[in-house]
Amino acid sequence: MNKQKVLVVGGGGFIGRHVIARLLAADAEVSILDKSVPDEMLSRLNCSIGSVSDSTLVAASVAGHDSVIYLAANSLPGSGFAGLSSEIHDHVEVAVRAAEISAAAGVKRFVFAGSGGTAYGYGGEIALREDMPPAPINAYGVSKLAIEHYLRLISRSRGMATTTLRISNPYGEGQNARRGQGVIAAAMEHALKGTTMQIWGDGSVARDFIHVADVAEAFAAACSVPNPPDLVNIGSGEATSLLTIIRKVEKATQSTISVEFEPSRSVDVQVNKLDISQANETLGWSPNVSLPEGLARTARWWQDNM
Repeated sequence: MNKQKVLVVGGGGFIGRHVIARLLAADAEVSILDKSVPDEMLSRLNCSIGSVSDSTLVAASVAGHDSVIYLAANSLPGSGFAGLSSEIHDHVEVAVRAAEISAAAGVKRFVFAGSGGTAYGYGGEIALREDMPPAPINAYGVSKLAIEHYLRLISRSRGMATTTLRISNPYGEGQNARRGQGVIAAAMEHALKGTTMQIWGDGSVARDFIHVADVAEAFAAACSVPNPPDLVNIGSGEATSLLTIIRKVEKATQSTISVEFEPSRSVDVQVNKLDISQANETLGWSPNVSLPEGLARTARWWQDNM
């Protein structure tokens, strides 16, 4: 049986490194397209170095692959309303063009990293299902949703299966604490450095946190199961407040975190948690890493890498 050939666009990033490790464990043949790639990957994988906005490079990179996993992002969850035309050009247009090039090259599956944290735009005690109408309240969420819809059109008209994984709030080993995302990574760094952590609002905002190993498992499943869905939530199914996360990080690191509260942001919903029943039904996926276990693993990584 031939090995599955998978290109990971954005494979040098936080989620990408874990996805690649999971694919290699499944004996897939993995390639990377990214602006920069860790040295250990350069020595053992087929790597294309450059921007995903370079159509010629994308075409050369996707050729001969069965699946493309698209993790590249030129936007952040905190994106507001300034520069919306740039958001469309740099985020939406680039991703859609990569999908079109992939379809033209005969790629069978295109798996996109969507956003379960921002695409819906609302939340509450009821877990959000894929059939609920999305109404994003920031530019990042609008971009992710637009790409979802374009991928659906490409799938129906060009014969390439597309799947969007609406990922909640990933965390884990190797996450950058300085990119305006990743509250757990930020809390880990503040805990171990003894610095003050600033959070938006009063800390009651609650999010659905999912360990990156479980996210990687979902991407691997989306590349391998027969007839993957075009849209599926990937999360823990639980909401945890920021203050609770801070207390749990303190326990995991055996440190104290000083918190400074900032005014709440209009781009944040109060509570967000995802219904993940469809992921179990269609991908055979469910999360395996509990929050306490995930935080303990993440704390060990931070303690080893500070």
